[in-house]
Amino acid sequence: MVGTIRYVLAFLASACVGVSSIAGASEDQADGVEKVKYEIAGSGTRRFEWETDTGPLWLKVLVEESNLGSSGAEVAEIFFPPDYQGEPHPHELEILYVLEGELGHIVNGVPHLLKPGMIGIVRAPDLVIHRSESKEGVRALVIWPLGKEVSAIEEEALADAEVRVIPIRP
Repeated sequence: MVGTIRYVLAFLASACVGVSSIAGASEDQADGVEKVKYEIAGSGTRRFEWETDTGPLWLKVLVEESNLGSSGAEVAEIFFPPDYQGEPHPHELEILYVLEGELGHIVNGVPHLLKPGMIGIVRAPDLVIHRSESKEGVRALVIWPLGKEVSAIEEEALADAEVRVIPIRP
């Protein structure tokens, strides 16, 4: 499982660097070829924690503007506690890759069961509900290719005194 996670993160990092280059985020040009400068933050940037009726839910931000070097794709690891069921909510574009447990992925009222190694996708104007179907909870990698989700989570956290924001030092 750890090897799979490393492979997925390495793939995402290379894809994000490619997107940054296409978007004009490069800093140097040599021989007509753009070179992208970036730094890798191996352990992420920060962690958001919420207390729910069934236990703590957390989201660890792995890739965002601060460590990608440009706006755009964001990647996080998320944990849904056992028996958790969220509220319906939209995303412009969200890709969930289940690492551990079984995730109820209810899109526009239609239930789907995502098991480890499966992907769920939400696109605007879809509404999604995330539900933990495992007694150990669910751990997933969440990818927001268009970005803007981490700042929305941060705004929500600032408005809710019960949400803890923990900086991660590389």
